[in-house]
Amino acid sequence: MNWKNLFTPVKNMDSNEAKKYMDTHSSNSYQLLDVRQPDEYEKEHIPGSSLIPLPNLSDRLSELDSEKPTLVYCAVGGRSRAASQLISGKGFNEVYNLAGGIKAWNNPKATGPVEEGLELVGDLFTGKEEYSDAFHLAYAMEKGLQLFYFGLADKEQDESHKQLFNRLAGFENKHMLRLVEEYQADTGNKSDSNIEDFATGNMPEGVMEGGSVTKFLQKADPGFDRLSSIIDFAMSLEAQALDLYSRLAKNSDKIRVHDFFLRLADEEKTHLNYLAKERSDIKSD
Repeated sequence: MNWKNLFTPVKNMDSNEAKKYMDTHSSNSYQLLDVRQPDEYEKEHIPGSSLIPLPNLSDRLSELDSEKPTLVYCAVGGRSRAASQLISGKGFNEVYNLAGGIKAWNNPKATGPVEEGLELVGDLFTGKEEYSDAFHLAYAMEKGLQLFYFGLADKEQDESHKQLFNRLAGFENKHMLRLVEEYQADTGNKSDSNIEDFATGNMPEGVMEGGSVTKFLQKADPGFDRLSSIIDFAMSLEAQALDLYSRLAKNSDKIRVHDFFLRLADEEKTHLNYLAKERSDIKSD
């Protein structure tokens, strides 16, 4: 790093300020940068963030948009401050350092390497697909999560837990209907009879919104002893979904598809906030 960059002033954001900023801005209007090492990122990261380790940042600045506000974080704030000063010195217009780093981030986190989820969709998404293909992929993953919730509900003996899982499944149904409305409005196609066929027939087995059914069943086992634990689990699924949609957007070379997946990422933010309210409304159980 050029030593002069160490004196470039940068603004700090604490965890609450950063969360509010991301909730009130579309995912397409800013970039979230993680400058830790890959193993740190894999263990946990803020959903939707791009990984560029600090030692590689100077050589990979072309991967970032200098015109977009950039929120930078690391473990506790030291590396991200250095990264923020570096990119500010390179002409980035608006840079914020996340004070306290991910250690201070008291919101849902995603896990897994940068390729997490991408390998599951395989040939269904190479990054060159058109909008219609992206829609059907998203619909199929939403359907997968709905079926996952229904499956967990069927296994539950506790009636209140069963009702909550069924309600979460209903929430996914509303999301699927909204996806169909957007698709029909954008394409003018009011009679796509193959939507359900695609969702059930063309999707690799065991894939749903957020990633792998098997992976999340392992997290669900041996079950849930409280309503709050179900909400916590649902929030982890939504965090992974936000992360995957953001990753799909980054990997698409079609602007329309890129923007579509980022809109879905924004919807996952809304879902997370809804679940957070549900979580706070549940009395200690």
